[in-house]
Formats: sequence, C-alpha cells, structure tokens
Amino acid sequence: MGIKEYIFSKIIELPNFINYRLMLFNRYPNYIFGEKYVKYKNNLKNNTIKKDELRLLELVNYSLKHVKYYKDKYPSLQINSIEEFQKKVNFIDKDMVMEDTSVFLSDEIDMNKFIKGTTGGTSGKPLQLIIPKNRHIVELGTVHYYWEQYGYNFTPRAVLRNKKIKNKSFIINPITKEVIFDGFSLKDQNFKIIYNTMKKYKIEFLQCYPSSGYAFAKYLKNNKLDVSFIKSFFVSSENLLEYQKEFILSLGIKLFSLYGHSEKLVIAGTCAYCGYYHFESSYGYMELVDSNNNLITDEGILGEIVGTSFNNYGMPLVRYKTGDYAEYVDIECECGFKGKSVKTIAGRWNGDKVYNIDGTYVTTTALNLHNELYSVIDGIQYIQKEKGNLSINIIEGHNFTKDDENKIVEHFKNKLASDSIITLSKVKTLLKQKNGKFLLLISGVKHD
Repeated sequence: MGIKEYIFSKIIELPNFINYRLMLFNRYPNYIFGEKYVKYKNNLKNNTIKKDELRLLELVNYSLKHVKYYKDKYPSLQINSIEEFQKKVNFIDKDMVMEDTSVFLSDEIDMNKFIKGTTGGTSGKPLQLIIPKNRHIVELGTVHYYWEQYGYNFTPRAVLRNKKIKNKSFIINPITKEVIFDGFSLKDQNFKIIYNTMKKYKIEFLQCYPSSGYAFAKYLKNNKLDVSFIKSFFVSSENLLEYQKEFILSLGIKLFSLYGHSEKLVIAGTCAYCGYYHFESSYGYMELVDSNNNLITDEGILGEIVGTSFNNYGMPLVRYKTGDYAEYVDIECECGFKGKSVKTIAGRWNGDKVYNIDGTYVTTTALNLHNELYSVIDGIQYIQKEKGNLSINIIEGHNFTKDDENKIVEHFKNKLASDSIITLSKVKTLLKQKNGKFLLLISGVKHD
C-alpha cells in the first residue's frame, strides 16, 4: 500500500471536528480522483453512439485474438459490424465463466494493473473476477456525471449503506466528502441524528439503499419534519420498489436510482426528466433479450439485460447475461439522451417468485399492495422456506389498525393458491444481509 492509499484509508479515524474542516477545504475532485477521472467525466457530455459501437468492435476483436475462450470458440473470426457481432457471437453467463475463469483472461494481462474481486453471491456461489486497479476513473466518473443532473457538485453527502459504526454517531471521510451513518440501525434514534446532522451541515444529498431511504423518509413524514433543504436521495444496490419510489417522491425529494453489477459491464441511472433508466453507452454495450435470446426492440416487453464491458481488457466478458431483467422503453427524452432506456429493473429474477405448493408461482410485483395499505405500514418483507407457505413480516405504521391487518392477509390469500398457508407477523425491523442490503423476498425454495 502506497503513502496516498494509506492516508486515504486511515484519515476517517481522525476526530470528526478535524475531518469536517478538512472536508470543507476539499473542493477540487481532480486533486482527489486525478486528471483522468475529470477528463473521462467531461467526455461523457460529448459522447456519441457511433464512437461506442467502434469501441465494442475493438473489444470483441481483441478478445477473439487474445482470450482463449473466444479464440477456441471462434477461430479466425473477425467482426466488422454490429450486425455481424449479434449474428455470430453467442451469449455467455455466470455458470459458463465459473467453469474455468482462466480461459476468460487475456494472454497479455499485466496483473500489476489488476485486482481480484467477486460478484455478491446473492444467488449462489460468487464469481471470481479480475478488474482494473484504476476502475474508479470510469466508475466514479459515470456515477458523479449522473448525480450532477440532480444538482450534485462534489458537495458533502450523507451515506446510509453498509457501514457499522461504534462509539460515534457518524464518521466523516473528508476525501470522498461523505458523512457516514450506521446503515444497520434503521431506528428513530439514528434517523434523528441523521436528520439533525444533515440540517446542521446543510447536506442536500443522501446516498442509501432504497430500503433505508424509504425507512428514513417514513421517519421524516411521521415527524412532520422540514425536508426543503434535501434535494435528492441517491439509491442503488437493491431493487427499487414502486411504493418506495412513490413515497419518497411524495415528500418533494428527488430520487436517483443507479443500476450496476459486480461484473461492471453496463451501468444505468434514472433520468431527472422522464424517470426511466438511461444506459451510459460509453461504459459498456447493453442488449435486452427475450427468453429465446432474440433482441427486444418493442416497448413494454420484459427481457434480460446482457452486457459487454469496454473497460476491462484483462478479463473481457462478451454478451454476458446478467440475470437482471428490465422492460424496454422507446423514448426521445427531453434531457437530450440518445441511447437505450428501460424501466422496472429487477435483479435476482428467480428469487422474485413466490411459489404455490403445486409449483406454480406469482412474482413479488404481482403481490404489490394497494397504496392505502402501503401508507399504514413502515416496511414489508416476504420469507418463503417451502412451496405453499409464505411468511410476511410487516412494520406497523402510526395509523395501522386490525382492519388493515385483515385486509393485508386477505390480499395475499387472493393472490396465492387457496391451499397456501399465509402467516403475518408484526416486527420491529426487517431482515438484512450481512452487507446491510435488503431483499424483499428471502426464499429457500429450490427452483425447478
């Protein structure tokens, strides 16, 4: 670890009053993230689809020449157009890569310029990855570019994600300009600290999971607090549920949702104008395919997201099926975006199915409650350990009544088969993964 990396990793251990002052002096991101980061972010504004299609062809042809998997599968192949790429190059997926990750590495790879990583492993065994050390140039450059459309300008932001904090109410990272709170304590006491700190320091943005942002928004409304100084919530890493989105927006707080994944092949963010996800074409090449692997070009059709990265020549994954699904949208957005857009992105598609005892299923989207019921609860989670048996955990809201409880049970009885067993439990907190992420459905059912 170099001196710069050591300082960056240890500086958050300084007292908050020191780091707060250091944070105020930190006004220029190019000094922190480097000139390449600034250049990359600025280039996004002048990006063209044509240029990115050329980058795709360069990446694919490099892979055909230098990566064993593609060399063996497509000997002597050279791709000259997008149409030829889509016709001649087949899809891959996580299972195929996991069979032997070494055959997906470039024969020119310099491991001094790469680090090892993994996928999250939420749907099984994690995939081992090789990613560039300078990944922050593209990653942060793209994310900050998205955030700027919501008014962000390298100003301090509150963070409520996967950090456990001991012996302090919060910690400050003056390098990244983050005021970090305990993401595992979604209680009123912690929310009060977050709100008072944001107001005191005039922090306008909260970076969080959708579930933690929704819980905080509930606290704000239940306590009738002034939120006029909060510009936006930046959410990611979980499926954004429609009721969470509608509630946060109802407070007058803008909401940005980021889609990405550990393989870092494609990235998308919701537009401040239309609300749909725009895929950044300079980050990677996105395709949407149906169950027969046909490209989707018609509106309203749900398909699987397929990605090809432009930024990892060490382990290039070409036409990689992500396991995430989205609905295609054909739109000319008033923001001026020209590229591919989708709505209703859902990860862990198989895990979003609730099974009846006979093996038939309904999706969690189909189980959605009516808005009047969402308004009287502060959280909901489904747990299914076996087919035909569904446990539902809810956090009661201030105005929750026995009648509401009966309506919720009746709602799920009408959605599932008549022989399904439904159990409703009132809890104080919902279950989280070890990294603090929330899953709407925790399923132990083996999929057929």
